[in-house]
Amino acid sequence: MKRILILGASASMFLACGADDWGPDELGRGVSSREAKQLTTGKQLYDNYCVGCHGVEGDGNGPAARFLDPKPRDFRVGRIKFGSVEGGAAPRDEDYMHVLNIGLTGTAMPKFNLLADREKKAIIAYIKTFYPDWTEDPAGAPVSAGQNPFTEDRAEGIEAGRAAYYGLAKCWSCHPAYESRANIAKLYEEEGEEAPELRANLFESEVRDSNWGAAIKAPDFLEDRIKTGFEVESIARVVAAGVGGTAMPTWAGSLEPEQIWGLAYYVNDIALRRGTPEGREMKKRLLASDK
Repeated sequence: MKRILILGASASMFLACGADDWGPDELGRGVSSREAKQLTTGKQLYDNYCVGCHGVEGDGNGPAARFLDPKPRDFRVGRIKFGSVEGGAAPRDEDYMHVLNIGLTGTAMPKFNLLADREKKAIIAYIKTFYPDWTEDPAGAPVSAGQNPFTEDRAEGIEAGRAAYYGLAKCWSCHPAYESRANIAKLYEEEGEEAPELRANLFESEVRDSNWGAAIKAPDFLEDRIKTGFEVESIARVVAAGVGGTAMPTWAGSLEPEQIWGLAYYVNDIALRRGTPEGREMKKRLLASDK
């Protein structure tokens, strides 16, 4: 009788403590009760905040998606545009967190600052379940813009960025130029280099193919919002890592930190003129110089 009571008590304890957290599915997949609860929380939050745009299957085809441009991200491919990894690599959890924290300006993706970090981490954990190859496709190594050398000399940073924008990086290949053809030729002359052949519509954005199912127009910093924000630090992060699945390459490793941060300062200087009389006059003058 004593043995039966002990066995009965043990069974009761197992059922009471393990029925929810340690069922056959959890044991078979080796998932801890903590991970299972996080996924449950993540699904609940996803259904509340994300499913309308990103869809039940995480495919970017939620009920609101047909009204949106750009389209919501398809989480099944395990890639995002704005990360801290080399273009084409799987994002880190920190990259999803960054987007949740800042949102994407000019899109339907808002900031989720009202959610606690643990809630955002739960959403991230659930989002990753839409990509079945996650365990075989680990996140890429983070890339860095390096140390900002222009914290005490903004003007020097802008000038360094101007040189990189029209020189080594040739950002005008996709983005508009914000200097006249004559000034660009002069920049090359000062460096003792032959000026390249500049494209016909130099002061307009180019449209390039992408891996996202649609062509993408490079932002015109005088007219378009920068999705990740126009702060210098944010721009440097994007310049360093590139924009996944687009023509914007990873510049970390190809450019020196002075050039990456310089580009950030230069783009920031242009972006601050967006929507201002000075910015409109600048665009008008550039277009007129090409006639």
